[in-house]
Amino acid sequence: MNVAQLVDAIEALDEHDALQCKLSLEEWKKLAPYLSIRFLKAGDTLMKQGDSERELYILAEGELEVILHDSIIATLKAGTVVGEGTFFSGQTRSATVVTSQPGVAWALSWEKFDAMAHKQPRLALDLTKGLAAVLAKRMREAILVGQFT
Repeated sequence: MNVAQLVDAIEALDEHDALQCKLSLEEWKKLAPYLSIRFLKAGDTLMKQGDSERELYILAEGELEVILHDSIIATLKAGTVVGEGTFFSGQTRSATVVTSQPGVAWALSWEKFDAMAHKQPRLALDLTKGLAAVLAKRMREAILVGQFT
């Protein structure tokens, strides 16, 4: 799995809450050293409701299910981002996310993001803008469907 495949997955995703970062492949290559790759098996728990680790994930391959109160509330496809709420707020995870099929996710920890912000501030800003748009769209949707508490 390389950065070009991740970028292809992001660009191919046609969802309302898709990551809309306007980063070039060269910029993604500069971002890559701050990311770690996670190989996922079907049934793996990527994050658990109530956990507090501040990592966000960009799914490059596979599919994820978002579970809240024992119900699947969303299915996420390759190219999507997940975990952005806890990443920015520092609050605990609001839902559990499990893999419904094998895949690959690229993880960004808060510590790595902070390092990137110091060394590559423009890159960090551009990524933040894209992630903020995802967060805003998801919050709006949650409010409209009554899942926001």
